Amino acid sequence: MERIIKNAIRCKHCGEVIESKSCHDFVTCKCGCCSVDGGSSYLHRAFLHTPEEDYEEMSESIEIEEKGYK
Repeated sequence: MERIIKNAIRCKHCGEVIESKSCHDFVTCKCGCCSVDGGSSYLHRAFLHTPEEDYEEMSESIEIEEKGYK
């Protein structure tokens, strides 16, 4: 299981790095091509063309152990 530490992308059109810092924090770059959402709860991306054309992934996550129930 992974825990999201940073939810961010860099727009390949305007170069702006945008980061979503909370669950419903929908952030759009200054040129309007890319958006991020989800904070540390989930990774959501919105873009005009394709991910390869529009943004570079910059999110960070760590692997955590899932504790079982007895």
